[in-house]
Amino acid sequence: MTKEIKNEPCNQLYSELSSFFEASYKAKMTLDISTLLKLIPAFDTDKNDQIYRFVRSCDSAFKLATEDQKAILLVYTLNNITGSGASDVHSKQHICWTSLRTFLIDRFSNVKTIPHLNLELQSLFQRPNESITEYFHRVDLCRSKIIEKLNAEIIDDTLSGRLATTEETALSVFVNGLSSDIGTMLRTKGFTALAEAGRFAMQEDKIRAMNNARQTLFRLAVPTNNARQPLFRPTVPRHTNNSTHRTIIPRYNSNNRFTPPNQPHPQTNSNFTAQNPKICNYCKNVGHEIADCRKRAYNNNLRNNQAQKALPAPPAQVNNLNSWATNEMSNSLEIATVSCSQTPTHLLTQDIDNLQL
Repeated sequence: MTKEIKNEPCNQLYSELSSFFEASYKAKMTLDISTLLKLIPAFDTDKNDQIYRFVRSCDSAFKLATEDQKAILLVYTLNNITGSGASDVHSKQHICWTSLRTFLIDRFSNVKTIPHLNLELQSLFQRPNESITEYFHRVDLCRSKIIEKLNAEIIDDTLSGRLATTEETALSVFVNGLSSDIGTMLRTKGFTALAEAGRFAMQEDKIRAMNNARQTLFRLAVPTNNARQPLFRPTVPRHTNNSTHRTIIPRYNSNNRFTPPNQPHPQTNSNFTAQNPKICNYCKNVGHEIADCRKRAYNNNLRNNQAQKALPAPPAQVNNLNSWATNEMSNSLEIATVSCSQTPTHLLTQDIDNLQL
């Protein structure tokens, strides 16, 4: 008993100090009314999609306010409500923020109920030609609507359980609704939140898009044939053979190496495609084959002409008609000469006229 009596002054002093520090802490944590008024935004009743944003901001302001400041915040909240439905709000008497909050949700909240929003969330899937980012934002928007409606309408102890169920449903819908194999990767990772799964899926989708673009550029840069064609060939001056006075063009093989003019152009593989240059096996020039070689055709014609000139000339053919006419003329002249010496002149003239006829 003596020990308890001796400890009573110490306990009393401790309780007084704790109450003093608690009061000073609360005094320091109390916000100015002007700061609290800045937390309450304006609400237009014609825009129903802003109701839950307005309710959340007012909840935060009223939780930080003291009992004396709540009356001022309530009046300021009523004055910030505008639009065609503001008259309905002002016509009713609201003694606290709780009653005003319930009236605003019942009057201006979305037509869809919580079961309707849950059914909409469970029916989501990735559409054709829809990116993973767009699909994630649709799922997250539906989840946010359900959570806002739960926080606004559910007041009992089941709120935490419903919120957890909504988070699990949103995560399951997002993972199972993906049309690519990224959904299988997400199921093996074991994510517990929709935000983490969405972040991983979007990063993986970006990495795959970059790899596909890089592979496309690589396929366009590499030629289709087996032998890689050189992108640049240096200019080599033309060489002239003085003995034949023929211009020799330097050639390159498939490995981009210079081939001497006196060697044929090598073919590295048997599948010599049309993309490789044609090489003549006769004159060893590039651009045609042996069947189209002009030099070969010229040499063949020259050889044939020389062979024909070496053969003996055929005997001259005399026209039979000309030979007969020449013989007749000579015979007539002989007869005329003889007759001139034996016949008179008038007979010789008559014979010449008959001969001319």
